[in-house]
Amino acid sequence: MKNVKVKALVMITIATAGTLLAFQNCGKVQFAATAASLEGDLNVCSGVSCDLTPLTSKPAVTTILLALGDAADDQLVVKGLSAQLIAETVVRYTSNKTNPKILLVLDSGNAGEDPEDTLYIQNNLLKRYNVTFLQETTSGLLAADLSGYDIIWFNNPGHPMGVEATRDALLNFSGGVVLQGDDLTRGNGFSVEALTGLRHIDNGSSVTCNGQTYSIDNNTGGKFDVTLDWNKMPNASADMIHFQYGNDIDLSEPARGDLEILALAKANPADCTESRPAIVRYLK
Repeated sequence: MKNVKVKALVMITIATAGTLLAFQNCGKVQFAATAASLEGDLNVCSGVSCDLTPLTSKPAVTTILLALGDAADDQLVVKGLSAQLIAETVVRYTSNKTNPKILLVLDSGNAGEDPEDTLYIQNNLLKRYNVTFLQETTSGLLAADLSGYDIIWFNNPGHPMGVEATRDALLNFSGGVVLQGDDLTRGNGFSVEALTGLRHIDNGSSVTCNGQTYSIDNNTGGKFDVTLDWNKMPNASADMIHFQYGNDIDLSEPARGDLEILALAKANPADCTESRPAIVRYLK
């Protein structure tokens, strides 16, 4: 679990950020700002591809063990094209609806950490979809909260899932579920293995390779090299497939035989060779 980082000046820096990140726009370039400037306008076809056709025949549960909009020194931790590729491809792998209605839920147990992550997902990465935002209450999600939606995108950038009732509501939801945040292989005092399909081992803030321990947390130490499965990422270019991530990624292992791995992460010191799941999915 990362230390709590409350970025009180996020909305102030929206107007003043000077570093812009280009997004492909099917013939013309649009600019979406880095995490310091989260209100970039993405118009139609502003993702990595104009194709949003579903890639699944039925709903799925997808877990993304990354804070896609986390920032360090006013720079995105995950480069923008990779983040947009992940977000749009995950939607396509999670719902069989052509234009899914998405409920973006912010976990009540987020502890105020990385608010720019949630904003970036809503305002940039899911800009091409029909998205409704909901702040989870401390009593958790109810079935009625989820009614009428095709995908529930559950966001908690850097803490475990906060409410057991929410886990149960998501397990019982008939549509697609996306769990997104680098500590979401566990709940706060309860297991989420039945939901994620991943068995939690530890929170991944350090790795030991050949007797040497390396810290990877809060973008201050080592990094993970994340690699997306090229064969499962339509319209990806080489510079989107690999990126580095400087926050902890939960160490976990598949807990079900039908779990599909879309991305792996490996600590980047040369003597580290073991990888861990970074993005996974299974069909409901």
